[in-house]
Amino acid sequence: MWPVANIIFLYCWKRVWFAVRNYLETSCVGAMINATTYYFMCIFRQLNGRFVWAFTPFISCFLGTQLIWLASPKVVQFYCTGIVHASLETILRQLNLGVVHSHLARTLVFMLCSIIVLRGQQAHGYSDFWFIKPKQLPQDYHERSIEQRIKDGLLELRAYLGFGLGMDLFSAVVNRKMGKINLKSTRFLLCYMGIYKVLQCLLIDHMDVKHTNLLAAFLSGGAFWFVRQIPLTLMSFAVVVATQVLWKEFCAMDASKSQLRSGLQCIPWAKLLIPPNLAYLTHINMFQRAKVSKLAMSFIENTCEFNDLRISNMLSLSTEEIMDIFSKLPKRPFLF
Repeated sequence: MWPVANIIFLYCWKRVWFAVRNYLETSCVGAMINATTYYFMCIFRQLNGRFVWAFTPFISCFLGTQLIWLASPKVVQFYCTGIVHASLETILRQLNLGVVHSHLARTLVFMLCSIIVLRGQQAHGYSDFWFIKPKQLPQDYHERSIEQRIKDGLLELRAYLGFGLGMDLFSAVVNRKMGKINLKSTRFLLCYMGIYKVLQCLLIDHMDVKHTNLLAAFLSGGAFWFVRQIPLTLMSFAVVVATQVLWKEFCAMDASKSQLRSGLQCIPWAKLLIPPNLAYLTHINMFQRAKVSKLAMSFIENTCEFNDLRISNMLSLSTEEIMDIFSKLPKRPFLF
């Protein structure tokens, strides 16, 4: 009994330590980027004798974010996924493209992303985050009765019920709305996975497994139609994840006979994309806050300890009011 208990304890301890380590690494990298960015802003202020628009904060943030090259792959992937999708959403809002206003267009984009990601899961073992992760169909699935298929689907759907309820409960706790729990995550996950399993159940008698999964992946993405809160944010996230799936498939291809393919596979795109995207987001958050999503704004404000909000509020004041505020602040050394 004791060896089994020790194995379970060690497994749980490793999972907890892995989560804590990722959290600490992510927090440390964010804090270092934040501090370095503000140091660069002060340095350029000293060099130019005034705050210059390009350096406050775009170039300063771009230079400060180069610290991402020292981060672990997990942290880099976390920042890349979160920052690039927020940047994509902000660009769409700035350009005021049709997808910003058309929920049908957003749903179609999500359906295309759904087929890419779920195909990657089934065919190439993609294991990073996606909203659902259906199990592989057994070899004798087409021989099973409808009742057995429905039973298997309900058992698989039960896990997403618990996952969705956990997300909604956590959201209610964070937003301090325990008396009014919104089941938006639960509805979306159950609808998404439910449509997928129903289509598998019905189509397997008329199509092979591969085409059944592809059609189910595409049509089940239509569950996005019922998403009415932050739909543009979720669509942008789906586009980034789908792009990552395609890129991983490209990197898995044999490049021994193609120097161009080999060269492209060696480029650290994630580390190259993070600095300009975070600099762009921070810059827009200061000067055009209405274009930035609430999720991206919350991320930047918490990472920067709301310093960007203070600067943004000061920009709307007159020069005399700004100087009056700074004259009341305590004098501190430049570096420490």
